[in-house]
Amino acid sequence: RIIILIIMLAGLTLSESMMQSGLLAAGGLLLLAVLWIVQRRSASALLLWQLEQLFHKEAYSLFAGLVHDRESAIKVFHSGDKPLAYEMLREIGALVHTDQLRAEQILLLQSFVLRKDMDLMLDPLLMDHFNPDLVEYIGELAKIRRDLLKENTFRYILLHEAQILKMEHGESILTGVAGAAVRMKRYITLYPYLVQRYARKLPRDRFLRLYRIIQSSPHASPSPLYEEVMSIYNEKYKWDEDFRHANK
Repeated sequence: RIIILIIMLAGLTLSESMMQSGLLAAGGLLLLAVLWIVQRRSASALLLWQLEQLFHKEAYSLFAGLVHDRESAIKVFHSGDKPLAYEMLREIGALVHTDQLRAEQILLLQSFVLRKDMDLMLDPLLMDHFNPDLVEYIGELAKIRRDLLKENTFRYILLHEAQILKMEHGESILTGVAGAAVRMKRYITLYPYLVQRYARKLPRDRFLRLYRIIQSSPHASPSPLYEEVMSIYNEKYKWDEDFRHANK
């Protein structure tokens, strides 16, 4: 920008007419505007490149520091301060994405009595392989924080459904996950077979929500999910006032 200003000022000084001065000024300002736009658009890419170079340069120091932080978190855990140990592992997890670290965080979470008001998370803890502790954690979240169960979770559950059914409370966990899917019409549309398979075991309030969504969807019939929902409705809830109001 300084170079452009110097050239523009030099040109204005040496110009022989007002027209030349005007053209030089307009050209210089236009060039400055173009340069400003280009620099603004490339700034984020440049910052990312500089950050990547920094990570490569300091890779060993970063790795050693993270290993030290993890060991410190384990010591804090053994000292009895589990919440602090979890927060330390969570901070490390922002940079380190390994199933081992995820498993450690899940084991720590399982040592707490989970509450709705806790700062819980799920997506960053999902693994590439089947992990029963992760499934148990998902089952707990399905009871207290359904909003944390999103598309990645439903895909994980469907991928490992057969193994989950072999767990002691596997069917109950899958029913809870299906109940969480009923939270949004989008999830019912994307994962109808998950909902269909466990619709019969849904609690009354979750099935009522599913029934209302199905009834309000003009293109729901004659899908297998629609037929299953109507079959359950006719068997169990046909004379229920809340369900009858849902039809109005």
